[in-house]
Amino acid sequence: MNRFKRLSPFLGGCAAIAVLTLLLIIYTLTRPVPMVGTKNITVDVVYEDGGTDHYQLTTEARYLLDALKTIPNLTIEGNTTEELGLMVTSINGRQADYKTDGAYWAVLCDDEPCSYGVSQQAIKDGEHYTFQYTPTGGKGGSS
Repeated sequence: MNRFKRLSPFLGGCAAIAVLTLLLIIYTLTRPVPMVGTKNITVDVVYEDGGTDHYQLTTEARYLLDALKTIPNLTIEGNTTEELGLMVTSINGRQADYKTDGAYWAVLCDDEPCSYGVSQQAIKDGEHYTFQYTPTGGKGGSS
């Protein structure tokens, strides 16, 4: 029995290392890989009233936010954090801020929710991005 007590911390350490290694492998295989070269993408903005703006662009940018910055008639504002990047709260002067009006800008890639925020979303040729004003049905909380 004493022998198992001495092996227990060693086995626990080995298990922790194995789990961390597995998580690192999964992250490496699933992280966004930016495409190098010229890409043609489309960006739509769907506002609260159902109105839309449509943009088509050719870009060398690797991430969505960098591509959006090159569109002359598009203004995007928000709060930036190191962990999440830009959290969009306003597009072309139209606000959707969960803390103040209980709504947010959903970011869709080919009609599916993007896996990453605008700062980390790698773009690929031919993709279609939509910024959709999305009400939640209530006011957000203050933090």
